[in-house]
Amino acid sequence: MENEEKIVVLEKYPNAIEANIVKGALEASGIPAGVIVDSTANAIWMAPVRVVVFERDLELAKKVISETEEIESDTNED
Repeated sequence: MENEEKIVVLEKYPNAIEANIVKGALEASGIPAGVIVDSTANAIWMAPVRVVVFERDLELAKKVISETEEIESDTNED
């Protein structure tokens, strides 16, 4: 059990589409990621969808997402 890696929440998103876009960007950068959707809560309360990564990848994942958001922002300005 000592070798188990901790999984942490990278960010919360309002829907599964946005979360899966982020997951895809992370995976394209070589960072394993997952999406956690509480379908019952999401249907009733519109609960956020969580993107999770291994704790060891957290800082790199934040950097990738930051860079991805900058690219999207530059693209939307054109």
